[in-house]
Amino acid sequence: MSRPVGDPSSGLARSLGLRDLILIVIGSVIGSGIFIVPGTVLSQTGYQVGPALLVWLAGGVLSLLGALTYAELGGMVPEAGGLYVYLRDTFGRLPAFLYGWSMFFAISSGSVATLAVAAAGYLNQIVPLTPVMGKVASVAMVAIVGYVNARGTRHGAMVQNWATAIKVVAILVMAAVLVSAGTGLREADRAILPGSLNAALLSGMGVAMIGVLWAYEGWQYVTFSAGEALDPQRTFPRGIVLGTTALIAVYLLANVAYLAALGPEVAGRSNAVAADSVRAVMGPGAGTLIAGAIVISMFGAANGITLTAPRVYYAMARDGVFFKRLSEVHPRFGTPA
Repeated sequence: MSRPVGDPSSGLARSLGLRDLILIVIGSVIGSGIFIVPGTVLSQTGYQVGPALLVWLAGGVLSLLGALTYAELGGMVPEAGGLYVYLRDTFGRLPAFLYGWSMFFAISSGSVATLAVAAAGYLNQIVPLTPVMGKVASVAMVAIVGYVNARGTRHGAMVQNWATAIKVVAILVMAAVLVSAGTGLREADRAILPGSLNAALLSGMGVAMIGVLWAYEGWQYVTFSAGEALDPQRTFPRGIVLGTTALIAVYLLANVAYLAALGPEVAGRSNAVAADSVRAVMGPGAGTLIAGAIVISMFGAANGITLTAPRVYYAMARDGVFFKRLSEVHPRFGTPA
């Protein structure tokens, strides 16, 4: 098998196909949000199904508009670094410099750390962990995704593909079970239209949008790996748009499933709507299934960030605004490690 052809401008091998790009988008976004936020959205919209679903749809459309913009930029400038490169070429080196270092100190590093700590908390629901063992589990998760992605882009992409496939299938199976066995849709049908379109409802929908956009956050990470996309002018725009569109469908389906299991008022009062929905339909012991799905989901999200974000630091190093050693590609693995 021949080695993927490298991009002379980046030094990284182009090895990510359309499927990889789609699954990176989906896997980087689906973490814990869709398992928790829907209850809050229902509460903030007065337990009214129509406005709640409209907020999820509007958040998805806003994300899709952003994805369309990045799809155009990624096709025009298919380089490692994504948003850092777009900022540098559009607004100059200073905004790009500030963004890149923010990524390093807080945005990507903080996201991975948060996912690792939260994943250990859900793992504790499956296997009881002491506080020390919980910290060990968090560190181990960060170490595993770091090691996998340092070994090669294809290694990281393969793990991402499997983790994303598992969590999407888990959500689809959960939705099918909840919709077929739940009885809450009758109550939801009665609450599909708002009682009145007033300032309080509009304000609640605005507040709910914050959580929804957080649940959709992460689709932009794939831009960091544009320098490794095969046939980027064709595959990159399709990958980010198809991935974001699939997210909208999955999120709406999950919301319908929670409504089917609990109804709008019970779901709106839940702080862990996915777990409560599964317990209501399948029994108390089924909560561990959701905990396992969330652990896998968070692992996949952390892997997606670890796969893509180092390309920002790599691009910065090549510009001379980051540690020089990180401008090099590993001679064996072909990664910026």
